[in-house]
Amino acid sequence: MRRCVVGVVIVVAGVGLCGCSSDTGTEPTAAASSSKALCADAEALRGSLAALGDVQVAKEGTDALQAAWTTVRDDWAQLADDARTRYADEVDHVQASADVVKSAVDTVMKNPSAQALGNVTSAVGVFVQDAGTLVDEVGSTC
Repeated sequence: MRRCVVGVVIVVAGVGLCGCSSDTGTEPTAAASSSKALCADAEALRGSLAALGDVQVAKEGTDALQAAWTTVRDDWAQLADDARTRYADEVDHVQASADVVKSAVDTVMKNPSAQALGNVTSAVGVFVQDAGTLVDEVGSTC
């Protein structure tokens, strides 16, 4: 159990959720292509969030969890980049949740305890919920 918990903490720490998006300074060439990309991004993140929820660490191991987290991180970064213009407040809200995950992970790495691990679990849950809400909002326009 302890090895599983340590693996989860290491995976979450390695995700580096803060600062996932970047501004390239480019504008979409057409609203239709922008919307199409945004819808594809939302579906990709929806799928990666679902896959993350399906990971059974005890059965599949921490490598499966790490792979799922990496996919979530990458999909979130892409959606955040593409959605920032249209959904700035929502993207900022989800990014704030991601920042809480990073803070919780930093705390558990400095002072590992059951409470700190619970905080990581809670923070990840909030991130998944907030990201899912944004995905639903974007998806409703597709």
